[in-house]
Amino acid sequence: MMSLKAGKEALLRKHYTEAIAILTEYSQESTDLSSKDYIQAQIWLVSAYKKTGRADKAIAICEQLATTSDPQLQKWAQKSLITLQKALDAPTDDRIKRNEDVASVIKSDPRRYRKKDVTLSLPSRYTYFLIAAIVLTILAIIGLQFLIGYGISRIFTDFFSEAWLTTTAIITTIFSILLFFMSPWIIDITQKQYHRIQWITLADLDEKSPESVEIIENFCEKYNIFVPRLGWIEDDAPVAFTYGVISNSARIVVSRGLFECLDDDEIAAVYAYQLGRIRNKSFAVLTFVSAPVQVLYYIYVLLSRQSYRAKSAKQVWQVVATFANILYSLSNYLLVWLSHASTIVSDRFAAELTGNPNALARALPKMARQMLPYNQPAMPTNRLLESTRAIGICDRQTMTAIGLAMEIAHSGQTDQDPYRVFLWELFNPWRRWLEIHSTHPLVGKRMKFLAGYSKQLGLLTEYDFAELLKEEKKLNKKLLYRNFWRDLLIQVSPVVGVAIAIIAAMLLSQLFNRWLLLSLSMIGLGLGFMLQGSLRYPDFRKVADTDLVSLLIDPYASYVQGIPVQIPGELLGYGTDEFYIGYSMRLEDQGGLAFINYIPNFRQWIIDPSNTIKNLEILCDRSVIATGWFRRGKFPIIDLSTLQPIMEDRPKQRASLTSYHQFWNNIGSSILVLMGLSLLLLTSRLF
Repeated sequence: MMSLKAGKEALLRKHYTEAIAILTEYSQESTDLSSKDYIQAQIWLVSAYKKTGRADKAIAICEQLATTSDPQLQKWAQKSLITLQKALDAPTDDRIKRNEDVASVIKSDPRRYRKKDVTLSLPSRYTYFLIAAIVLTILAIIGLQFLIGYGISRIFTDFFSEAWLTTTAIITTIFSILLFFMSPWIIDITQKQYHRIQWITLADLDEKSPESVEIIENFCEKYNIFVPRLGWIEDDAPVAFTYGVISNSARIVVSRGLFECLDDDEIAAVYAYQLGRIRNKSFAVLTFVSAPVQVLYYIYVLLSRQSYRAKSAKQVWQVVATFANILYSLSNYLLVWLSHASTIVSDRFAAELTGNPNALARALPKMARQMLPYNQPAMPTNRLLESTRAIGICDRQTMTAIGLAMEIAHSGQTDQDPYRVFLWELFNPWRRWLEIHSTHPLVGKRMKFLAGYSKQLGLLTEYDFAELLKEEKKLNKKLLYRNFWRDLLIQVSPVVGVAIAIIAAMLLSQLFNRWLLLSLSMIGLGLGFMLQGSLRYPDFRKVADTDLVSLLIDPYASYVQGIPVQIPGELLGYGTDEFYIGYSMRLEDQGGLAFINYIPNFRQWIIDPSNTIKNLEILCDRSVIATGWFRRGKFPIIDLSTLQPIMEDRPKQRASLTSYHQFWNNIGSSILVLMGLSLLLLTSRLF
């Protein structure tokens, strides 16, 4: 027998067709038609039918409920009948009238178009941007190889003659051609070695997602290419990526986690996105560049393992591993612009191929929610997600806020609208800075395009996205940009300090002190960090009692300056994290999971951390109140000020934590200034 809980969960996920099926079966199998559970199922059925545009079905149920003996239920049913009758008698929406093929909209699902292979408009500049990105990315990788070749050649000769130039150019060209055709093979090896990729057939896929098979077959028939080689990886993380160098030998690889979190039409939309990359040829260049990038990542993984296993010289291995990780992180920037351009064009192609832009609009936030366990500070990085960032469907590093909001929406533990989380990615000026460091456009931006495609087809949008876009008119633009310029000043203050120091050193060049530039730069950098710290952490005179949902949906939230907040919740755990110094903690409030950055003082952190660990252990799994500064960055995080238990239920185990963000900032900046001043005084006398 279908459970009432399953029906409610389907309704909360907005899987209305699934909810109708579950609740209808539950109702048919119920023997007591007057029971509270049966009545509840009928009420949820009314809601599901109303959402799918089937007011007639909802009215029939309300008419039955209106005859019950419960006066409250009668009153609810009568009110619902009035609303439903108005919806049934309402004229056709003007938005739908503009669509010539309105008859093709499935009446039972106002978010799905009946036809596939539709035509959707996208400004031509995005196509030109894609072409330019392909050309520039190829030139960039070849140019980088030439510079590496030039550097190597300088080892063998002091004079770089025309002959050396020609030789280096020829070797670079040959190596680039070899790398281009070997890149799929390199990715094959890395994925098989680390993730045990398996190859499946269309028949295997048909058992899991029939619509995906239909999409792939229609695509291959239309464009006269071979069916891509289909890969499968047993991993809980939701991953889908494409690679290859020619269309007839492309590979499309997905993970088990993708199928666990998405429905059939959403999986088909993900496959259609991958086919879009094959169609626009960006997959070949992305493969060409990402193959050596993946190799760099797995070199970092091997070196990290060696640093843990080594019995001696652990620090040396860790330094080398860190250097490899830095090279890997920097190399991803070679892929950013091409991946951005390809994503926008491929999203449109997926919407056209499936005729279902809302499927991809649902898939992306669902994937963000599925990724959440792997996108938390102080938690191990999922290597499959990280190594396939550029060739995948999204960048896991910018999905945390969306994942948190989707988890909150799924649990239904808040009265606020968690879907307003997209407002920050749509309208906050700092979104562009975050996007520059992401291999893909932010989800909010992609959802905006997909909502536009839904509008072109006369469909309703997922997550009431059309209404969210109207919020722009209500936002205080002056406040948004005033905060942005303030934050930008905070962010660049160390750079400004160094720039002023360089100018001062040039003006004082007549002092003939060769250490002047270095000493003044240290002073300028220290003063810049000092100013940054004083502005980043404002005082607590305006501290606000809040919750995670309110912070996530705030479009004014700063990327740089912390907002003083106070959040009650339960401390779930702690650990160290590569992104933040100190300890990273996880706090669960009524709405969801908040991440907290805690830095002890010198004695508790460096000399004797045992007392800090003891306090953390005592506070774990207890109700606490966290006071700190919230920032909306790659990870929405709270820089902790104090953490105290709400109730002292264990008098002999009193524990509280005080964090020292401002202290460490002041100490570090003061040391820089003092070193600069000392160097200036010493060199002015001695040299």
